[in-house]
Amino acid sequence: MLPIDSQAESSRSPNSSRMSTALPFRANNPVSPRAQSPVRTEPAVQSADMSSYKIVLGYDFGTTFSGASYAYCQNEEVLDIERWPNRRESIFPKVPTALLYEKGDPTNVVEWGHGAKMMYAKPGAAANYDLLTGFKLNLDENLKRPPLPNGMSTVKLISDYLRCLHSHVVRELSRQFARNYTEEQFRYCLTVPAMWSDRAKSKMRTAAIDAGLISAHDPPDRLMVTSEPEAGALYCEKSCRESNLTEGDRFMICDAGGGTIDLIVFEIEEPREGKARLKEITKGMGESCGSIFLDQRFETLLREKLGEEISNVSANSMLKMMDQFIDSIKPEFDGNEHEPQYLSLPASVDLNVLTAQGAHVEDAMLVISGAELRSRVFDPVVNKVLDLIESQLNQITGKPLDTIFLVGGFGSSSYLYDRVRTTFQHRIPQILYPARASLAIVRGAVLYGLHPQPISSRILRRTYGINAGLPFDELLDPPSSRFVRPDGSVRCVTRFLTFACKGDAIRVDQCIREQMYIYYNTIYSTDLRLYATESPDEPRWYHQAGVQQIAAIEIPIPHMPGVERGQRVNYEVRMYFGRNEIRMEAEFPGSRVFAVNCDFDAASLPNTMNSLA
Repeated sequence: MLPIDSQAESSRSPNSSRMSTALPFRANNPVSPRAQSPVRTEPAVQSADMSSYKIVLGYDFGTTFSGASYAYCQNEEVLDIERWPNRRESIFPKVPTALLYEKGDPTNVVEWGHGAKMMYAKPGAAANYDLLTGFKLNLDENLKRPPLPNGMSTVKLISDYLRCLHSHVVRELSRQFARNYTEEQFRYCLTVPAMWSDRAKSKMRTAAIDAGLISAHDPPDRLMVTSEPEAGALYCEKSCRESNLTEGDRFMICDAGGGTIDLIVFEIEEPREGKARLKEITKGMGESCGSIFLDQRFETLLREKLGEEISNVSANSMLKMMDQFIDSIKPEFDGNEHEPQYLSLPASVDLNVLTAQGAHVEDAMLVISGAELRSRVFDPVVNKVLDLIESQLNQITGKPLDTIFLVGGFGSSSYLYDRVRTTFQHRIPQILYPARASLAIVRGAVLYGLHPQPISSRILRRTYGINAGLPFDELLDPPSSRFVRPDGSVRCVTRFLTFACKGDAIRVDQCIREQMYIYYNTIYSTDLRLYATESPDEPRWYHQAGVQQIAAIEIPIPHMPGVERGQRVNYEVRMYFGRNEIRMEAEFPGSRVFAVNCDFDAASLPNTMNSLA
């Protein structure tokens, strides 16, 4: 809890007009309500100068595979990076999200991508190296993931991977016309799951800075962050002309990737300056139930079939069997229960023992029936996707949905498409997956980088507020939170002051303001804690169940010549929740504007303000 003398205070009820203050302890000024300021578009502070950028790079950092695309700003044609190191074929659209470290040494990357998997597959490699995959899932705070080896942090892993990815992309661009430009002329757009928390999105930005994509001193919007379904929506809107979607039509993006499934419904708005605008119609939702969970279920099934022979299977052999599933069986599976699948077994497995255990073996290959694959591996995951689509449809009011687009690597699955079509075709006129659906997210990231903020409004997924001193209610508030101010007013110092509510439609340029004040030179900064909850009910206290502190914000008090010590100084705090990353500004007298960056780890309160005076 903040000290009492810097608690925000308000006299408002949850939906009334308000005036909150940051007051020194001995202040005795009454708080008077005011009408809330009308919403207006605020100029972006410390914005990147688009004229200085010649290339936009989009990165889709995925759970199982990652991709990169780019465009020259002068012609806006989106191109893909298709050549990756250590790939047997000359062209492949994505690269595995994999890192190889020396055993016990987390400091240096030995290999990455295809090279990491190839090197780990060599005999004896498991004893000398750690192969790390799927670490993107560690940023999903709802999953209980095992700890990383050697005390590694998720941000460190992602940073190492992005550094390798970016280094290769720069080398590829240097072989083309892009060699005429320097990296300082690159602008970036990074995609993240819409279901991620604000803290997870902030960690991705930190990892990108640590990887050297941009520096901490660059304008923040040189590196933009957009959600994966938004990027997919931009790609589908631009590329899928055969869908015949027009102004007012609604479509759902089902972004089915390696780790997460993200869904949002958009409506096409009237174009602005020749560019389409989209607005969110539903509160997007998602779950970690992507295609990597098919892999996990298949491995469980495989271990059951191997039985006691699993002890004769080395880590390398298991990896090779899993690669057979990932590269051949999984993408080709169409749900045919009568078509078996065959898996090559390592020579170390005793086929007679395996047969005696009840496994079906032919020509040293394990036979797995289509029915078993469907019931044990695919349907438990696909059914979750169908449930998520149904939940989105239940949110829609008014005009019905016109189209569902399936994008992402898992979104390209024939079986997933067939199940979605069979389940929803009587309600949805069109169910499509666009050409190169596995690249829809990364290509959409480039489109977002070329023309930022194509989304006009978003539906908030959480309720946001700060810690505040609000009127004390003896029937509701605990006695320990009661505090009597010098002016005689009684306050509850643990109240939750709501800024924006879950389910609200927030314009991307919408600014929520609070008029605040301090007494000059009595404090040198004022601290706020930003809280969030996914509960549908607005909380009363910031420490109640389901409310999490997501950021610590320090607002330094600038030097103001001519202002005497103890003189009351008003300033305005502005928060933006309609963007993909929370933004906050503070304006002091004399139009001194500060861009506030949130410390999402909230372990300390460093000075995170950038003055624009």
